[in-house]
Amino acid sequence: MAKKRKNKLTKRALIISAILIILSVVCAVTYVYGFDYYKKYYACPQLAVDTAQYPVMGIDVSAHQGKIDWKIVAQGNVSFAFMKATEGADFVDKKLQNNMEEAKKQNVIVGAYHFFRFNKDGKVQARNYIKNVKLSDNDLPPVVDFEASYGNRLRNYDKKYVQNQLLKCLRELKKHYGCNPIIYTNVETYNKYISGNFDEYPLWICKLCNEPTKDFKWKFWQYTHKGSVAGIKGYVDMNLYNGSYSEFVNFIYTAHGKNKQNEKQQNRPTNRRHPQRSADKT
Repeated sequence: MAKKRKNKLTKRALIISAILIILSVVCAVTYVYGFDYYKKYYACPQLAVDTAQYPVMGIDVSAHQGKIDWKIVAQGNVSFAFMKATEGADFVDKKLQNNMEEAKKQNVIVGAYHFFRFNKDGKVQARNYIKNVKLSDNDLPPVVDFEASYGNRLRNYDKKYVQNQLLKCLRELKKHYGCNPIIYTNVETYNKYISGNFDEYPLWICKLCNEPTKDFKWKFWQYTHKGSVAGIKGYVDMNLYNGSYSEFVNFIYTAHGKNKQNEKQQNRPTNRRHPQRSADKT
């Protein structure tokens, strides 16, 4: 009986030890891929931006924002909005269509982004986006949200493989929509995968604690995840365009291959709430 009891206690001790080891590993992974990542990108004061230098402000949203009152949003200083559209091979954001339709009704210029999964085929991901997103020449180009975060951080993916899958996605989107997609990324991912590559694609950079340097050659800058906009409950991501409102409009126009002197100007996107911005700095 004593031997049996001893074996039982030994077995229990081994089980407890195994559980403690597993918990330790989970805590370490959580810190490296969670808290440490948070400290690097989010643990800084909200940045005060120069709206005189960057007068064109926008937001990006997803189903996480819940129901958005786009009429109230449009009364604020929001010129454009990117909506989450798709993710990976088959996910579709449940608020995509409603957000696109309601924002357009209020003359907010719209775009839609795809969250890129490193472990999925790039062409398959592009087709998921194409199946669910209709864009006109007055909308922003398609966006690929490419970041080594969330599930993309759980494995050490081969750099060349990931770059090739991203290129397949970008080319498939360009083939369908007739314009170069925008690449959204953060500084860490840019330095590892984007720098020196994909120069022909407009860059939307996430840099939260200070302004991006000129090295990035960015078109859009996401400067905070803790913005506040009337019509949206809770925090929302805030973004700026690198230029005046007239330059912003021209970016959309030329992205779709419409930059010809004999083109009719009335088809260009407009923002009736901020007509004065056409006279912004050039």
